[in-house]
This record gives sequence, C-alpha cells and structure tokens, in this order.
Amino acid sequence: MMKYKVLVIGGSGRGKTFSFRNMNREHTAYINIENKPLPFKGSFKYEVVPTSPADTLNWIVKANNNADIDCIVVDSFSAYVDMLMLEARATKTNWDIMNHYNENIGKFNDYIKKATKEVFVIAHYEVLMDEAGGKERRAKVKGKEWEGFVEKDYTIVLYTEAKVEFGEERAKHFFTLYNDGTTSAKTPPGIFEESLTKIDNDSNLVLQKIREFQK
Repeated sequence: MMKYKVLVIGGSGRGKTFSFRNMNREHTAYINIENKPLPFKGSFKYEVVPTSPADTLNWIVKANNNADIDCIVVDSFSAYVDMLMLEARATKTNWDIMNHYNENIGKFNDYIKKATKEVFVIAHYEVLMDEAGGKERRAKVKGKEWEGFVEKDYTIVLYTEAKVEFGEERAKHFFTLYNDGTTSAKTPPGIFEESLTKIDNDSNLVLQKIREFQK
C-alpha cells in the first residue's frame, strides 16, 4: 500500500515543529536539517542533522530502510533548499546554478514519494499572485520552475495557523485542512469528519487518522 506524504506549511512561530510533540519518539526518524533544538521536552531516538543536500537524501533512504522506523519527519524543506542554493553557488556558475537547484528539488521530492513509510515534510511559505490577481500562500522556493508546484507531490498539505480567541491571552495553534482560496491546503475526503475545516496542531493525530483511513 502506498503511504501518504504530508507537507506541513507555515510561518515562523506558527507551530510547525511543535506539531510533532506527540509523535512516537522511539520509531520516528527526525531529520533535523534546521539544526535547531526541539520546541518541546524530550528527543527522538533517530534524530540526525544532515550536513549537505546529498546527506539529507542519504538519511531519508537510511530511515526508510530501517525496520524500527515507521514514520519520517523532514524539518525542513526550506532548510534543504537553502542548503542546496549555497551548494549550487559554491560549485556551479551561470545557468548551471539554477539547473542544479531545480534538479535537486525534483530529486528530493522523488525520494519522498518513493519512501515506503509515511513522511511529513515541513516548509515555510511565500505569497504568490494567481491568474485572477488573488493572493495564495505556497511552499517557498527560489526561481520560477518550482514556484507554486511543490505541493503537487504530496497527498496532504496542511497549514499551521495561530489565532488568539476571544478572552484568551495566548494564541491557539491549529491546522487548516482545505484550500479556502488563500492557501494550497488539501486533504482527501474521508480522513477527517466532513464538517471539519481545521483540527488541533498535532501531526500524530494526522498520522493516526491516515492509518485508520487506509485500513
């Protein structure tokens, strides 16, 4: 059975990494490209910090081949493409810089799609203009080849949001499940109750719902 690939998109401080606080720490691979401390207590048994784009891809393969790992988290796509651009500028010239960059974004997505386990990938967003002149948030990339197209390789795209409710002092974090005309969010019907448009900011809940749906 094909496993779902989930893209988690949001701005800084919107709870992207925090959403993984309830994941199984013993059987989840955490590929920490951001090289930042986790925003919750505890650690993952299989946490690694890649040193290059190629090292990132190698760790995805190793995690996929490890029978003790049943889910992979990549934090983040944004850090991967930043690392990729630095590599391209250091090793390529002229048009080859963007060619290297674009080819290796495709390679990254291909590795994610071919994984035989569920994979969650974190990304930051940029605001793009659509054909009608409206604004839509999309996974951030440099250049035009992948602009607005990263999401096509993922079955589920979730947006992390934060909102201060009436009478509350602190913002509550949640996932939006569907495109409301301003984001590229998408979720296949049937995974969550039809009436829901947002859920708690909890990637483990999403994982469990996916597995129940695929039984």
